[in-house]
Amino acid sequence: MDRLKKEVSDPKERRLDNLGKKELFSKDRHPRSANSYKDEWSFIKKKGARENIAYQLQYLEFMINLYNDYQFYLTIESLLCKHLMVTIASVVEAALTAILEEGYKPITAGTNLDRNFKSMVELAYANGLIGRNTKLKLQGLRRTRNSIHLSSIDYQEYAAYGPEDVNKHLDLLDNFRGELKESLG
Repeated sequence: MDRLKKEVSDPKERRLDNLGKKELFSKDRHPRSANSYKDEWSFIKKKGARENIAYQLQYLEFMINLYNDYQFYLTIESLLCKHLMVTIASVVEAALTAILEEGYKPITAGTNLDRNFKSMVELAYANGLIGRNTKLKLQGLRRTRNSIHLSSIDYQEYAAYGPEDVNKHLDLLDNFRGELKESLG
């Protein structure tokens, strides 16, 4: 298997590393700027969290464009879809963590003192940040996210995830952002 190739070793000059490579997408297919995503998520006050969310959304857009513009084999398509859903879950989890740390009661669920995805979704619902339908769908997304580990030999990952699953979770992400924005408005 090939290894990733870097031509420029100075971290300050990272952008120069791409100059000798082929452009993957035309300019009109490049992902939106991170700043536009930061603006959409401006209700998150924690700057670092908002920036990381923006970068992940930019990455999601890039991967969606890659999927939409190029042919993928069945296995690669399924695993790309899995990775997209895990990234969507990471965005949701980062947003919940940032918002709930901004002044809500401790992130707990019963005796579970961990800041885990499940307890944060429950706390967001309990505080009226999201509706019941969104809560249930986020718990489904959480279960998908937990499948990041390779599954048992009986589970066929090459066919387990599809674009319809990703689109469903992208819709959920949009609804989640809208509910948070309205609640925190």
